[in-house]
Amino acid sequence: MKTDKILTYLGLAAAKRSVVTGSDLVLREVRKQKPAICVLLASDASERTTKQICDKCTYYGVSLIRLDTDMEALGARIGKISQVACVAVTDRGLASQIVKCSADNE
Repeated sequence: MKTDKILTYLGLAAAKRSVVTGSDLVLREVRKQKPAICVLLASDASERTTKQICDKCTYYGVSLIRLDTDMEALGARIGKISQVACVAVTDRGLASQIVKCSADNE
């Protein structure tokens, strides 16, 4: 997986204000927008968060990408000082580019 390229697209989405952070808000977006988004999950997210996000993404048919980066680096990439366990990209074009990039190397 090209993590650097995915994180670059994530930075662009953050600049466009097309990201949602935090597990509760991400789950709400998953329920609301279904396949138009993709969800990125940090490698060191808690087991509970990972299970919740994975289950909801599977149920609603949303693309889920598990990154090889930690929560601190994920938060820094979108301009947050705090750690971020999961991020939803709500821009349809950027979400499709991220999914395509993750599928290229799997």
